[in-house]
Amino acid sequence: MKIAVAIEIFLLAICPLSVAKNDLEQAKHEFTNLRGDLAGPKRTSDILFLLDTSGSLSSSDFNVEKKFVTNFLNMITVSIEAARVEVIPFGDKASRYIDGVSSPSSLKHKCHLNDRLKNMSQSINGWLTNTKDAFKLAYDVCLGVLSAYKRPYSFDMRTVVILITDGYATVPFNDQNPVSDARRLYETGKVEVFAIGVGYVDVSYIRSLVKDPAKQAFHLQNFNQLQELSLVLKGDPSPSGSSYQPAHSRNCYYTCDLKATCVCDALFGTHRCWCLDGYVGSGHTGKCRKIEDKKTK
Repeated sequence: MKIAVAIEIFLLAICPLSVAKNDLEQAKHEFTNLRGDLAGPKRTSDILFLLDTSGSLSSSDFNVEKKFVTNFLNMITVSIEAARVEVIPFGDKASRYIDGVSSPSSLKHKCHLNDRLKNMSQSINGWLTNTKDAFKLAYDVCLGVLSAYKRPYSFDMRTVVILITDGYATVPFNDQNPVSDARRLYETGKVEVFAIGVGYVDVSYIRSLVKDPAKQAFHLQNFNQLQELSLVLKGDPSPSGSSYQPAHSRNCYYTCDLKATCVCDALFGTHRCWCLDGYVGSGHTGKCRKIEDKKTK
């Protein structure tokens, strides 16, 4: 009898680790497939990240969340023509910190996103956990009062919402449960919701936020596992997928030639000088020559 009890206690102790390990492997598979599809040459997408900024996260945990966003987008072109991105941090309330879906612009490319995300403070919206407000705001962006510039659903167009949280919703105190708000999104058939719960999160709670829990809801043991998932997603983008978007000359440190302009590589998320049509060269001052000169770069 004592042996049986000991075995039962042992199984209960290792079960959460086993489940988390399985969820990590499943998350790697599902998010790799999702990112691969969103990075397709004929695919357009609107991607919304709902990021928990509550006080239960350490500063390093919060940075892992932000790194997940950049790594997930690493092989995806972010521009007004390709993938548009919205980042919604939530604490006491939710807000649109990066608004490439609800307020698109040719200047809201990957370089803009990387700069904004790097400077996003964890304390931006307070220290509580208002997941409900995050889903309400996501609904407004996709289907509600903030959807005026949202691209319509089509065969080649996907709208994806990705939630990352480390715990239960805590506010508003009278009704903090976000399940009905998440359901409003995915029940339309136009928005896909994915949820990642990290640490001491009720698995059933995370699963209740998505339509297909087996493929869209994941419980990771800790932020080390989220970081591992993030590293798997980073990948290696191909230069052939580069798309150049206009940028302010200050982003190139005012080093571009008069016959060049500053642009953002919307795949790699970096700025560079680019010679105007009819010219070749590095784009830096004095380095753009007419093509008729028959000189190479």
